[in-house]
Amino acid sequence: MDYLIFIFVLLMLLIASIQDFRNREVPDSISYILMAGTLLLSFIYSLAYNTISNLIYIPISLLLLFGFSYFMYRLGQWGGGDVKLMLGLSFVFTSLNVFSDKSFIALFINILLFGGIYGLIGTILFGLVKINKLKKHFQRYDVPFFIASAAIIILSVLLVPFPINIFIAVGVFMIFSIRFVFLVANNLMYIQEKVSKLTEGDWLAESPKDSNGKKIVPERSTGLTNADIQKLKEKGIKEVIIKIGLPFVPGIFFAVIITVLLGNPFLQLFSAL
Repeated sequence: MDYLIFIFVLLMLLIASIQDFRNREVPDSISYILMAGTLLLSFIYSLAYNTISNLIYIPISLLLLFGFSYFMYRLGQWGGGDVKLMLGLSFVFTSLNVFSDKSFIALFINILLFGGIYGLIGTILFGLVKINKLKKHFQRYDVPFFIASAAIIILSVLLVPFPINIFIAVGVFMIFSIRFVFLVANNLMYIQEKVSKLTEGDWLAESPKDSNGKKIVPERSTGLTNADIQKLKEKGIKEVIIKIGLPFVPGIFFAVIITVLLGNPFLQLFSAL
């Protein structure tokens, strides 16, 4: 039964990740299938293994997983599809074993940790792929700073005793990452998009103005609504600048795989200590 649940969850998240990469959104149908499927399988699992009492923790799971994802959505960091997927995950990871390192708490920590790593590395790789465009926005100190960071990391790994070298290398890498990610986010995460191709939830970077100099639609942190898109079309706007982000569903998928296969390394280390 465990394997059936995990296979279903991973398959749906794989499909959602592919859609997120290709279209920058997750179809509602995938989210609803995941929510309905996980709720049904969780209930069946609880009856079969006499763990129905675990379901009393669903409100806590919803508050933690769904609440966090909704908060990120309101901040404009996640899309609506991410929130719906997290709602389904909050059901299934409550029914399995609340007090294990595969619980919803373990999943939440893994999403923060490994999802953050995915986001950081993904943004850096995105910047490196488009380095020719990015370097136009470098300040005079950026290239020397990046070279110095790489040199310190290499020299610390080779010359400084373990584990001090790891702390130095990670610290310098994080400082480098902050600057590099800032450059990527502020200069590369924008594209010109035809209004005819806009979808609900797209983040408008700068609203076009009408003949009176007023914004036609507001720049919402939660993205455009269907009414906003229709209004842009009615005003004859052909193209707008929208903000794009790194698809985060693959980060959730990565965190779920880690949780299913390894549990939560952080909680395991804490227990060992």
